[in-house]
Amino acid sequence: MLTLTELILQAIDPTAMKCGFVIKNLRTDETALWNERQRVPSASLIKLPIMAEVLRQAQAGSYSLTRRIRVKQEDKVPFSILTLLETGNDYSLQDLITLMIVQSDNTAANLLIDLAGMEKVNRFLAGLGLSATLLQRKMMDGTARRAGRENFTCAADMARLLELLYREELVDAPSSARMLEIMKQQLDTSMMMLQLPDETVVAHKTGELEQIDHEAGIVYLEGRDYLFVMLVWDAPANRDARLAIGRASRAVYDYFAAQDICG
Repeated sequence: MLTLTELILQAIDPTAMKCGFVIKNLRTDETALWNERQRVPSASLIKLPIMAEVLRQAQAGSYSLTRRIRVKQEDKVPFSILTLLETGNDYSLQDLITLMIVQSDNTAANLLIDLAGMEKVNRFLAGLGLSATLLQRKMMDGTARRAGRENFTCAADMARLLELLYREELVDAPSSARMLEIMKQQLDTSMMMLQLPDETVVAHKTGELEQIDHEAGIVYLEGRDYLFVMLVWDAPANRDARLAIGRASRAVYDYFAAQDICG
């Protein structure tokens, strides 16, 4: 019988693209690892720690999530639903966080980076011991990318952040619960949810750049909740990476679904 790691590698074919992953049963701690500390561009996974730092500051009393921010024309960047909406509208911080996660809205992300502060996001990450994860540029900042300022992460860091969320220890219990509920509304189902049963509850975030696709989430499976974090880079095409993540996700789901339920 193949091990969980072997099943995943069989599904994703690491000879065709590079990958790193952390899969962990959150009830039994059974874990499968591969290139988990390889640092790669984070794409939109960096929006998870941005969300967490905004909520940490709100919990500390720096501002309320009902605070409203006006979106100006100069704030708008590509890959943002806000570019299609009327300029000058006000949105609550709660709305901007939701847009940043469920639609991966880049304008919302940049407004929240401005609010929270890039240095504070990185200080928050360092405090958690997430040494491979770094926010160095805003979304769609091509000038920063060409200058070598990229956002980075690794599978191990994302898994650590998700486990803290799951155990309601990231920021505090109410904030962690709020973040998980937002992540359960994720609109991108083209990767880890692609082949899962429609009724599966998943709290997750996707990320994509050219030849790079990432997925980080928690799958709620009765008695067998598990982490699924998979980073794929140097793929022949983004479609290949998404399909590989979908196959790997199904392999993991079937593996844990076949196990006895843990009390």
